Amino acid sequence: MALLNREKQAAVQLLPIGEITPSPHQSRRDLHEEELTALAQSIDRSGLLNPVSVRALPQGGYCLIAGERRWRACQMLGWSRIPALVWQKGDADAAALTLAENLHRSDLHYIEEAEGILRLITGYGMTQNEAAALLAMSPSALCNKLRLLRLSPAVQQAVTGYHLPERLARALLQLPDEDLQLRAVHHMGEAGLNTRQGEEYLRQLMHRQQHPPYRGLLRDYRILFTTVDRAVEEIRRFGVAVTTRRREEDDCISYTIRIPKSARKEPDDRDQLSLYA
Repeated sequence: MALLNREKQAAVQLLPIGEITPSPHQSRRDLHEEELTALAQSIDRSGLLNPVSVRALPQGGYCLIAGERRWRACQMLGWSRIPALVWQKGDADAAALTLAENLHRSDLHYIEEAEGILRLITGYGMTQNEAAALLAMSPSALCNKLRLLRLSPAVQQAVTGYHLPERLARALLQLPDEDLQLRAVHHMGEAGLNTRQGEEYLRQLMHRQQHPPYRGLLRDYRILFTTVDRAVEEIRRFGVAVTTRRREEDDCISYTIRIPKSARKEPDDRDQLSLYA
């Protein structure tokens, strides 16, 4: 596969803006109208400082490689022609250049970056190392991007909606299932945790999953009642007419001890001591 630096140098031409079509390899999902309007106003004041990049199509016309926002902003201004760098590139190199430009923009979401890299690899039969070289990324950085796509679509949507940092999104992969990942995302998002706080929360959450608290004694409530019964028997040995009642309720088992204040007085509800197990 020919790498970008093996291609011929592009030449700047003034092209009819209507003969240019958007790139099918664009990773960006949203082109906000407000941002395009602001860019159009800037171009109207200062001119187009950087030409767009295109490649000629065999059937005629041109396909954008880079600069879709600039191209759309110039359309908004009513331009009939636009300065363009015309490259002689194959589909794979054009896709790589489109993706590379977007990767250098800070507002491209990391999930969009990962999806663009995956399309480049699968669409052109590249290895991860070849894609990394083409995009001027380290293989480990590219691999970390692709790992984000192991998150389910629901989790990806949640991390995007809460604007979670990429490190926290990657850390979610240590959790065993989608339900737990979603709960963690909602907690971190609603609590506004930063990266350090989020990583500590995920570490504790994972620890609780791996080491659940032992509840055997509480489940076997008979052990507790045996202890209380012994205490009641000790009270009776002193001649107190203590009575007990055990009742199973929806969320607990009620164990009531009634101790009369005197032999002549009937005990009332204020003389009760309730224990719950």
